[in-house]
Amino acid sequence: MSEIQISTLGLVLSIIPVTLHGIEVLFPMQARLIVNWVLPFFGFKAPNGETALTKDEQLTMLDAALNASPKEKFTNAKDYIFLLIFEQRQGAIGFIAVAIGAIYGIGLELAARQPLHLLFGVVAVLMMLVNANQAGFLPFFGKHPKVSKHGKNVGIIFTPFWLVVALLNWLAFSYVMS
Repeated sequence: MSEIQISTLGLVLSIIPVTLHGIEVLFPMQARLIVNWVLPFFGFKAPNGETALTKDEQLTMLDAALNASPKEKFTNAKDYIFLLIFEQRQGAIGFIAVAIGAIYGIGLELAARQPLHLLFGVVAVLMMLVNANQAGFLPFFGKHPKVSKHGKNVGIIFTPFWLVVALLNWLAFSYVMS
């Protein structure tokens, strides 16, 4: 594979997350659709409309979390729920920015792609570490207190994916350095 093909593949693979998460910038509650229609595959099951969460059920769950908070801390609990959903939107913004940068970068010469490969390489390494952590491979790298079985399987499957993306981007980055 040529240097430009490795670079292009590193950029193209960096686009993949936006295909699922990009819409969440406008509709952060759409994460429910990933839970309903994508994550079952990580449990080696087909999605099931009868077990799919509805928007009303999702809101009821968030209300239950608020109602479980101590009354004197209700404002902080509301802010916490707000922040979770706001960060969902911010994550989607990051994925959109990466996708736009990658699409733009594909049209550039190899040397001009170097900053993108540095950025996407860092993103891929951190995504790999987070996925490895939730898979149980790196217990020292933070703590997600509510990793589900499907979430663990996502980590198992996407750790090597992000390793490949990291290697491609670091390799493409290094071409210009030599």
